[in-house]
Amino acid sequence: MAFNALNSAAPMNMPDFEDASPPHFQPDGTAKNQPVGIFAALQNAKEILEGRWEGRAYEATKKGQKRTYKLQKPAAQWPKRFVRPPSIHVQYDHVVVDGQPAPGIIPIVVLWAVNLYESLTRAGTGIYFYIPKLQTPREALIVEKLLARLEGLLGLAAGSFKIKMLYEEGNAGRTLPAICWTLRRRLLGTNVGRWDYLGSLIEIWKDDAQGVFPDPQTIGMASPNMIAYQRYNALTMLLAGTKNGELTQAAAIGGMAAVMIYPQSDPYGRARYNPIALRGMVLDKLRERLLGLMFVPGSGLSPEQPHTLEELLSGRVKGRLYDAYRQSWVASPEPAYVAAGNAPLRTPIEQLQTRLDAPVQTVDVQGKRVPTVESGLDQAERAVLQSRGLLDGAGKITPRVLPAESIDAPEKILTVELWNAIYGVPKGDITIDHMQHSFYMAANYGFQILNGNFAAAIDDYELNLRFMNDLATYRINVSWLWTLLRHRATITQDGYLKRAALTENGVIPSVKDFPVKAGMRFTPELFLKVWENHNEWTAAFFAELDRRGEPGRFDRSKAPVIMELLKRQLLSGRYIQHSARVLFVAAEASAQDRGQLFDAIFDLSREEIARRVQAGSLPKKLLAAHDYIFDIFPGTEVSTRPATAR
Repeated sequence: MAFNALNSAAPMNMPDFEDASPPHFQPDGTAKNQPVGIFAALQNAKEILEGRWEGRAYEATKKGQKRTYKLQKPAAQWPKRFVRPPSIHVQYDHVVVDGQPAPGIIPIVVLWAVNLYESLTRAGTGIYFYIPKLQTPREALIVEKLLARLEGLLGLAAGSFKIKMLYEEGNAGRTLPAICWTLRRRLLGTNVGRWDYLGSLIEIWKDDAQGVFPDPQTIGMASPNMIAYQRYNALTMLLAGTKNGELTQAAAIGGMAAVMIYPQSDPYGRARYNPIALRGMVLDKLRERLLGLMFVPGSGLSPEQPHTLEELLSGRVKGRLYDAYRQSWVASPEPAYVAAGNAPLRTPIEQLQTRLDAPVQTVDVQGKRVPTVESGLDQAERAVLQSRGLLDGAGKITPRVLPAESIDAPEKILTVELWNAIYGVPKGDITIDHMQHSFYMAANYGFQILNGNFAAAIDDYELNLRFMNDLATYRINVSWLWTLLRHRATITQDGYLKRAALTENGVIPSVKDFPVKAGMRFTPELFLKVWENHNEWTAAFFAELDRRGEPGRFDRSKAPVIMELLKRQLLSGRYIQHSARVLFVAAEASAQDRGQLFDAIFDLSREEIARRVQAGSLPKKLLAAHDYIFDIFPGTEVSTRPATAR
């Protein structure tokens, strides 16, 4: 991973310690006394920046093939590294302070800065962090104090360490200006993204029967509420950059297009769908770029009248134009994938309209004409951007107008309309198809976690593409299904629960099995049918691996564990905010301990667990697991009641 990252064409790389497993995590059955992956990665980084990998080749076997990796560029051309540490809610058992595990952010930030400051400085770069999961100014202050104290210990001026921040929790939006102000000495920009943000919105509304979200698969970054969210992020960054009473260029950061391309070696030939993924990358970054265009009109101009980008660039309309979204994430370092996203973000603003208006060029994908990476907008693509107010009726780019008098008047910007646009429950359908799809994605990702793989490309049979999953996608699917079951949500469209079959795209749910009519409720009985059908899919999937003579990458014996876990969790009355923690403790537990563990998580009250531990009928580690999952710290014990968030 380190070689691939350094050889990438991307200008920045993110060593990711948030999506890496916590250092104490060892799935049951793995060899003991192995190097801890997170700390081994830090050692790698130290050696790289000290020049000890120059000319070195590394051989590894990946997917049954021997491969050789080596650095292909000099250090001066490597991407800049922005380290993403875990957030403050993740604990590291390897580092104990006053008898308690330290928040994961502290070991990573300290070890990276202390070990690498000198070599990074010599390389002409610096200490840069990507801070995840902040929700309040108080949490931001914890991070600011940590970084400022570390700067002091190294003899550096406050603000020497720079950060970007993931605005990925819905809660953070309520006080985002204050969070930015708290981090003002070092903040370079805030980042939008679909995964955790959508999961947090589902979580915000989970206790309201009228707030059940529609199918998450249908809520993309072009959905109206996500458009409002991205615009708010760009606006906040523009205002945060105010200097001497004047707005400066904003540094808002876009999200990550999660679809990935298939290798040409895919056994079902699904690389034929890659043009869809590449075009999706183009549209994702193009939409972000247009959302970052903001215009403050000069005196005498109507603050309500939209103007085209061409009018602004020609000077016919006076004012100040801002171009905020110029950077984003990418899920894979594959050159064609990176290039597809780079083009919309790097196109000079004077050429942006021409880029949209270029001739439409298409390729055939399974009988459907799909625009190429270089193509201009087709009719459907143009219609979406027009419906979101990014293009006018003639297809001309229309930057957002910000009245000059509103810049110093928060009440004219942070309006009820804004909050409703961001936080209102989007309209849409609830279907059995997407319930089954969500369970498929959750179970498959959970299966990967139990085998120690935290960032997993899963075959998305609805999109016919690979979809990069992490703990955030798991959060979306589990939170949504739990909410549907809690409120016995009403299904809004006729559909079918499907059984698995071998198709040209692999083993997927494709055969109509059980009819589900609009108006039916998502009851535990219907959920168990979904559960049983996925059990059948799992058996069929492994049978297909055996037919092809493939051993598979993971221990298939772990599949029943995630199935039992999801059944217990989704039918439980308890909402678990950090679902990943359940995966961690379940993966580490032995088969003998797992039944008692699930009882302690999903059924027993904390008082009852403590009583049984005292009596010697339950091991003490089950009380520790319960407290870890429900965020209970010594001296703050509370009852674990049904339907209560922690």
